[in-house]
Amino acid sequence: MSTYSNYVAAGVDTYVQLMGKFIDNHPGFFDDSCLSNFMSKTVNRYLFSFGTGINYKTKKLSPKHVQKFIDAVRTIRNRPFMANTKLYWDSGGFQVAQGGIQTKDMGHFCNLYYDTLAKNPNLYEFSFILDLPPGPGSGEIFQSYRQIEDLNRSSYENCIKTVPESVRKEKVIYIHHFRTPSLFNTWQKFLFEEHLADGYTNFGTGGIVANMSTDLVIPIIIYTIPLSSILLFAKTSGLQKFRFHVLGGANYADVFYHKLFSHHIKQEHDIDVEITYDSSAIFKGLIIGRYIPVFISNNNLMKMSIKSDQMNLRFHDKTVEDKCYEVLKELSDEFGFKELGLPEVQIYEDSTQRFHPAAHMYFICHLLRIYKKLEVVSQAVVEDIYPYYKNGDHRTFVEECWKFVSSLNQGKKTRKVTAKAGTLFKSLDVLSNLDMDYNKYVIDKFMSKDDISGLHGSGRSPSWDSIEA
Repeated sequence: MSTYSNYVAAGVDTYVQLMGKFIDNHPGFFDDSCLSNFMSKTVNRYLFSFGTGINYKTKKLSPKHVQKFIDAVRTIRNRPFMANTKLYWDSGGFQVAQGGIQTKDMGHFCNLYYDTLAKNPNLYEFSFILDLPPGPGSGEIFQSYRQIEDLNRSSYENCIKTVPESVRKEKVIYIHHFRTPSLFNTWQKFLFEEHLADGYTNFGTGGIVANMSTDLVIPIIIYTIPLSSILLFAKTSGLQKFRFHVLGGANYADVFYHKLFSHHIKQEHDIDVEITYDSSAIFKGLIIGRYIPVFISNNNLMKMSIKSDQMNLRFHDKTVEDKCYEVLKELSDEFGFKELGLPEVQIYEDSTQRFHPAAHMYFICHLLRIYKKLEVVSQAVVEDIYPYYKNGDHRTFVEECWKFVSSLNQGKKTRKVTAKAGTLFKSLDVLSNLDMDYNKYVIDKFMSKDDISGLHGSGRSPSWDSIEA
């Protein structure tokens, strides 16, 4: 296991701005070198989007969009604490597909993105292929699923044409969609019939968040469908290892699933797969929700409210305020940060009722540290309970999964936790059998309603080259 987590933190521009400003304006707590050491042992992967700066009102790109993006990337990379991190470039496809760019301008945006990838390979470690999945409001953007297929095919072909093969193989992440019958059929065709993924070693999938409402009825963990497709592709292509990124799969229980599935694939197929995942939601929980996750006894992960009016309430055997200082002391002791304590640093500044700058930055570090700790704990649990699956002991395997996933949900054995834990045995079977007919059955049965009826016309898109730039 690497020293750092497989979590990819989105919003790196904001993160660098916050941490850099704190280090520059509040010396003595930690410096660039100290923070860099912390990141190398916790979260060392960060995400920045080529779609940053898209104007949803005008739906037009700034003439200097690429230069602004590259300048922002250089600012991020030039900060000393970012020197040894892995930077991911998101394509901005989500913003485009949500209406940030007019359909007639998508070809121009695509050309800009791949040209930027080709000319700046030293400014990123990984980049996502430009995919254009339908979403809310897509009926106003796309004419039909045929058009979506044509646009995505043109984008994927453009990547092959524009980005050097060595860069594509090592750095570009091929996205495989699946979450409706139309999308499943299209991307299966891209993968197995049109060979648009040939030469890639990094893959990923999206649509996880979009299917959360159907979690309780789908009989498997949903992203095993695209993962099994990519796994079959890897086997037929002779790949002994590959990376697989789950866009948005960063709930704490998901981390356990990632470890379980990568362990199973190694045992079943002797293929090494590194499953990475991303989210920016953890920072929203801190700033908007005002809570942090805290491990207590028996690896139970609890949400602790840290609202300013709740500092004197009890959290298990301590006040919330005392528990905050205890959590942040663990962070300081492990990574050499200055220890926070009264009276120098209060969690909240009395005059503004905002976080003290040091408490704010330390809490962010705590959130990042949780992912690494969770991965270590999850890996140990996987190794303990996996033999039950191998021996065919369905009941014990599911019970142990249920028990652990509940511990990550504040010990609560909710209906959703029970349902998802109950699907893990079958999910592993999906990754063993690689049965594409079964996958299609699941998609057709449980996700047909997610296809957008207004997009089933026969309207066919022109190629990128003939779309107005």
